[in-house]
Amino acid sequence: MPASKAAPAMERYIVRARGAPSALASFIESIRSDPDIALVDTIGPPGQVHTAVIEIAPDKAPQFERRFIHSNELIVERDQPLSMSD
Repeated sequence: MPASKAAPAMERYIVRARGAPSALASFIESIRSDPDIALVDTIGPPGQVHTAVIEIAPDKAPQFERRFIHSNELIVERDQPLSMSD
């Protein structure tokens, strides 16, 4: 029996509003129906969410990054794992 291939790890991103929180709220609403993007978590008090954590399929990640590279409304960056420093 052939070994099954594991699905590639999803790419994780942090998305924040540059100014008005409504830009982030609109972004979150727009991805709810996108099967390639999953909302992992939101950060901020209820009604005042300032950051979203998302996951996206690796083959879609480069296109996703290019979409927001010059955005005046959102800051999009790859989520980097935390590490202990000496």
